Amino acid sequence: MPAWSKACTLAVVTLFAAACGREAGWFIIPPQQSLDLGMDPGGVRPSVKMSDADAGDYIVRDIDRMPGAWRWAFAHPELRFRLNQAAAWRFTAQIAIPQVTFQVTGPVTVTYLIDGRRLGSIRCAHPGQFEIDQPVPAAWLDPGRYIHVKFETDRPWVSPEDGAQLSFQLLQVGFLK
Repeated sequence: MPAWSKACTLAVVTLFAAACGREAGWFIIPPQQSLDLGMDPGGVRPSVKMSDADAGDYIVRDIDRMPGAWRWAFAHPELRFRLNQAAAWRFTAQIAIPQVTFQVTGPVTVTYLIDGRRLGSIRCAHPGQFEIDQPVPAAWLDPGRYIHVKFETDRPWVSPEDGAQLSFQLLQVGFLK
């Protein structure tokens, strides 16, 4: 092996050996600061229509995830909302009881709760659309945190095939000033 080849090989081996086993060392982490930019402008808002592209972000449980103008509410539907400020808010919802389920269940009472507190109920004595619009006590609403809305139905329709429970169709729900 020529001398220049030995020298090149020795240089390459020395470079590899020098690169191995060295630690990067310790670096002091710079001081961390939190920027208080307020509430995130995106994300969950005070109300949602089931036709909205982001409607799934509001659903906590028991509401159909298939997009559309309305969605089925199952046994224990629950949604979440976020209010940006303290104000005189009203809870609103548009629901529908279809003829096909009403024929089996008859009149249905839908109760709505805000963070576990019963706000009210609506009696659906016939098939069709129903609107809820009721003031919410200011002490119940805390801007900036998630507010959970639950619905309970006294007589859900139960599928004879698989036992699935359908309560009503939900078109829009949330809080308005």
